[in-house]
Amino acid sequence: MPVVLIPTAYRAPTQGKAEIQVEGTTVAACLQAVEDAHPGFRELVLDPKGSLHPFVKLFVNEEQLGGDALDTLLASDDRLEVLAAIAGG
Repeated sequence: MPVVLIPTAYRAPTQGKAEIQVEGTTVAACLQAVEDAHPGFRELVLDPKGSLHPFVKLFVNEEQLGGDALDTLLASDDRLEVLAAIAGG
């Protein structure tokens, strides 16, 4: 099963878990599986229309995904990393 890597800033809904193993064959399905297990996660990553927030980047096995990231197929041994680009001042 794929593993979703959760950035520190998004770990409140996951009770501090950094890695969550999920069932899913696409990026969207894996993100939904995290949401199903940890309500509140999805809204951190996706906007109300279901698109990625502009400050969120997704990587599979350390390769950044492009514009159709949510439709990307995943293998059972893939690692999906959610990266939160948070600005400070």
